[in-house]
Amino acid sequence: MIMRLWPRTLRARLTLWYTALLSGMLVLLGIVALVLLDRGLRENVDASLKSVARSIAESTRGPSRFGPDLDETVESLLGPGLAERFFRLLDPFGRPDPRVGQRSRVQLPLSPEALRNAEEGRETYETLPLPGVSASPVRLLTLPVIERGRIIHLVQVAMPLESAETARSRFLFILLVLTPVALSGAGAGGWFLARRALAPVDAMVETARKIEAGDLARRIETPESNDELGRLAAVLNDMLARLERSFTAVRHFSADAAHELRTPLTILKGEIEVALRTGLAAQEYQRVLSSCLEEVDRLSALVEDLLFLARSDSGNLNSLQTPLNLAEVFEEVVPPLRALAETAGITLTVAAPPTVWVRGNKPMLFRLLFNLGENAIKYTPPGGTVELVLNQDEAATKLLVRDTGPGIAPEEQTRIFDRFYRGDPARERGGTGLGLALARSITLVHNGHISVESTPGQGSCFSVTLPRLSA
Repeated sequence: MIMRLWPRTLRARLTLWYTALLSGMLVLLGIVALVLLDRGLRENVDASLKSVARSIAESTRGPSRFGPDLDETVESLLGPGLAERFFRLLDPFGRPDPRVGQRSRVQLPLSPEALRNAEEGRETYETLPLPGVSASPVRLLTLPVIERGRIIHLVQVAMPLESAETARSRFLFILLVLTPVALSGAGAGGWFLARRALAPVDAMVETARKIEAGDLARRIETPESNDELGRLAAVLNDMLARLERSFTAVRHFSADAAHELRTPLTILKGEIEVALRTGLAAQEYQRVLSSCLEEVDRLSALVEDLLFLARSDSGNLNSLQTPLNLAEVFEEVVPPLRALAETAGITLTVAAPPTVWVRGNKPMLFRLLFNLGENAIKYTPPGGTVELVLNQDEAATKLLVRDTGPGIAPEEQTRIFDRFYRGDPARERGGTGLGLALARSITLVHNGHISVESTPGQGSCFSVTLPRLSA
């Protein structure tokens, strides 16, 4: 039931929260203002009572302090009506002073606390009801009059709190009447402001709703202001750009993978069809089966590479890494690379220290070194040189693979690690185009970094940096 009553739109929730917060602030402000008003009114009443009581006390110290002058002073300060009801002059013991004609028709009470405070020379303020005299409570001041260090009499002055209560009630009434009006206006204003502020969000939603997987080139209109909505639109556009690149890469990847799989399958089909249509000798059948086996091996290697890349992308790659001497892996990968280099008429040079300790997976690192070396040999013309260098400093382990091949154009250097990318036709040398992609994935699995520096016509240098394993 509560969930049904709770507004579903952000605009309504913002307005509701804004109105609720403003209501709480107005209630708190009203309570504080009411408390301060009540305190101020009481302080004004106390100040008035004290002023009147001191004036009366001063008049009692004169030569004719108990004569007509005292009556005139009391009437001028309190007025005739209040003087008769709310003034008394007592002796030091709290009894009506016999030297003064008692004008009060009301028996103002004298509490033990007031009498005790008077004996100590302190005045006492009290709020008490006087039934039959005032509909509202009265504020009573008992002030001792001290002369030559002793109390000569007590002055009691009272004042009804009716005016203070009327002012407080009027203020409370104004608060109760104006608060709903203010909240209604604030709610309407909050709704308008929320609607206006969220209008760009509605435009973003409509634009995003029209964007489909086949049309990721559209972008959300970015507000000119650099506020939260502007930054949100910019982030969404960046996300759309990344999605567009990802979808484009997936389409290219699917097309390239289909092409790479189709070639060996076509060869397999042709070889088998020829073998079935014609009667061949045993040696020819053996040649056909050997050719089919090579294509099957090629398909198997391609599938394994694709599975490796897929697991690497999903983070599910199971790579048990242990401390190992990378120099030993380096020694194992050199013989097959040297055989490839001799076949291609290329000089292969190697340089590595006896021990280079890293934490890694030996088969993966072997594949990393072999792919980089094979790639360098493949694109180096006969008579060229390929150099493999392994070194280690205090911070990291570095592997450098240099070649004297045709080099890589600057615009291609950012794409050579993409899957199935093999550069321009002049660099086409066969292969699946997954070697450098696999090398990058293996490097990332080992928390390393791979980069390339190349100048067209002068060769290339691939650099792999791996974290060093401390002793």
